Amino acid sequence: MGSARSPREVERRAVCNHLDSRSAMNTKLWFITGAVVLIAFAPPVDGAKKKPPRKVDSRKVQLQREFDRLREIGQSIALPEKAESLTDDMDKLDQQVTLTDQQKKKISLMVAARDKTLAGWDKINRRKFDAMKVKFEKYSTPRDMRACKTIVTQMQSLSRARAIIATSNERKLFAVLTPDQRGKWNTPILSKLIMDEFASLELSKEQTAKIETAIAAQGRRLTVPLGSDPPPTLAAETVKKHIYTRILTAKQRKEYAAAKRKQKPGQRSL
Repeated sequence: MGSARSPREVERRAVCNHLDSRSAMNTKLWFITGAVVLIAFAPPVDGAKKKPPRKVDSRKVQLQREFDRLREIGQSIALPEKAESLTDDMDKLDQQVTLTDQQKKKISLMVAARDKTLAGWDKINRRKFDAMKVKFEKYSTPRDMRACKTIVTQMQSLSRARAIIATSNERKLFAVLTPDQRGKWNTPILSKLIMDEFASLELSKEQTAKIETAIAAQGRRLTVPLGSDPPPTLAAETVKKHIYTRILTAKQRKEYAAAKRKQKPGQRSL
């Protein structure tokens, strides 16, 4: 039989056994934690592979955009019920340019002839156009692109043909007026369009007078009537260039150019 252990030896062994037990427990915990982490980040087995993201077909996207744009164009095409004309308000025209009795009679006859021509054209072509519109509305996917392009081209052709009739008659109506009368109609419209362009500059009285003279001269030269709210026209651009090169000072030209650079590309001129 071995010798009896001292109380201190017994206490030491008890402490060691306790530490060994805690070490074994910690080892198990670390093993379990590591296993959980490995499982969480392990790649999926063959049967559970994730599908790769579907690639976007850029060609299909582009076709859809082209088709949507084509639809917008087709929906914007229309045949006006009547021709817009400076003769729509004869009282206003007479008040602005002072028509003679002979001019009033001639214009009235020309308006009647124009309306008769347009009525005949409409009788033949408006039903065609309406049928095209109905057919156009049935095209709803890029698969209909070719057919949609064809119908849009046909509608545009009819719309242009009607506009040519109206425009050519408008030139003839405007030709009845004298140059001074044409100037009285176009000059106020040109003036607003052009003076707004240079409103930010400090123009002298002499400069303003020169600009007004240039605008009036251009208004008399025009052979077509301008609308009440026209986009920038070649006639207006010609006057603007004359003002920029002949009337503005060097300092004003720099200020004008700086202001133009701040504008959007579609708003720039000169």
